[in-house]
Amino acid sequence: MLAWNKLFSAALLPRTLAASALLLGIAGQAHADEVDILFVGNSYTHGRYNPVLNYNAGPANAPGNDVVHDLLCPSAPCGGVEAGPQVTPTTANTPGGTLSGQLNYLQSNPGSQYNEVGPRAGVAGIFLQFTKDAGLNYNVSSLTVSSATLTGYANNTGSELGLLPLITNSKYNQVVLQDQSFQPLPTTIQVNGQTVPTRGNPTSFQSGVNRLITGIDAADKAAGKPNAAITLYQTPPIAAFGFTSNNPNAPIFGSSTVAQQNGNKAYAPYVGDANPIAAMASDLHNAYTAEAAAFNAANPTLSHVNVALAGDAWVTAINKGLAQFNPFLANQPAGQIDLWDSDPLLACCTVPIGYHSSQYGDFLNALVLFGQITGVNPETLLAEWDPNNPLYSASASQALGISPDIAMALAIAAEDTLLAGGPAAAAPEPSTWAMMILGFAGIGCMAYRRRKGLVQLPA
Repeated sequence: MLAWNKLFSAALLPRTLAASALLLGIAGQAHADEVDILFVGNSYTHGRYNPVLNYNAGPANAPGNDVVHDLLCPSAPCGGVEAGPQVTPTTANTPGGTLSGQLNYLQSNPGSQYNEVGPRAGVAGIFLQFTKDAGLNYNVSSLTVSSATLTGYANNTGSELGLLPLITNSKYNQVVLQDQSFQPLPTTIQVNGQTVPTRGNPTSFQSGVNRLITGIDAADKAAGKPNAAITLYQTPPIAAFGFTSNNPNAPIFGSSTVAQQNGNKAYAPYVGDANPIAAMASDLHNAYTAEAAAFNAANPTLSHVNVALAGDAWVTAINKGLAQFNPFLANQPAGQIDLWDSDPLLACCTVPIGYHSSQYGDFLNALVLFGQITGVNPETLLAEWDPNNPLYSASASQALGISPDIAMALAIAAEDTLLAGGPAAAAPEPSTWAMMILGFAGIGCMAYRRRKGLVQLPA
């Protein structure tokens, strides 16, 4: 358990009591009209690995709103890219003897690599569970092609062929748009005085956002409906873009690495930066917020665009000492969680570990999306944090194997990021932090920092 678990248990009691009152305050709104929401993205939305990948997932034709409707899976069993059976490489079933040998075997045998069988839900599935816990009425759908870009969806070609009409229609009140992890980055960055390419394509990112929103609004206008609310989902920074690894148990292996791209620094552009995670998160923050501001200024009569700063929340979690800064180190600080994936066999072989999210990272992403989209403080999700609550057995944290203390700490990181509009500062020493929390509680309880349960955060 984390060294500061007892600190949270004691110091967060006032926040928990306030959260109870807050949920009672919104109970009258629990039966509001159903909100139809669509998540559009790639593996950073569908969650590449189980237990997140298939959590709360169902086919598109599933009745009701108890599951995320995977639009790539019209009916069960799924076909095409979502077809089974599931392949999960382990040390027991992968030939090669050593980790290096097993990785080389997987690279040479794509059929033995981990696959993403549908129906898939991932972050959208966690979001759905949060809305249930909060008593909200959301009908969630997802459209998530691995490695897809927003421009790819807008072009309606390649792996995204035929999917554009599923996005640009009038069914949804809200739409979440998530681009390829590095697409919004500047084309080059400065690291230690050197100009480094990034593989970023900000022009494509901006074009994809603009074209999809324009198409969505046109469909809404034709149907006589109000414009859908749009949320841009800022993806998290990539550890493999910022660090090298000398840890034989955590090798940076795969086709998307500097070594296998003939030394191309664009595959690890932030290596050498004093704080590569914060640097990449800052570049993503600037790209997403600038695009939202530009679109809103240029199109005052079209959909309003907000940004869910999920990537910034990762920096907050690192700053608070909750999460690891460099997941490739052999000796990590005691008790810190890894927000990135950490199993080289599962990650193999198109990307390395430190590229996609772990269940902790996806949980944090969903918390930020939940808070941004619904306006509800993520700290109020009582079923997530209390094993004595009868609803806990159905909670996302229980399903994903995340302890209540860590789930609450992640919720605090999410809420602090939402309130700050970016990464929250590094935490003080534990004793000082405890006094701060208790002090805020005495003033009015930090769980009441948004005085009303349902308040849309500012753009």
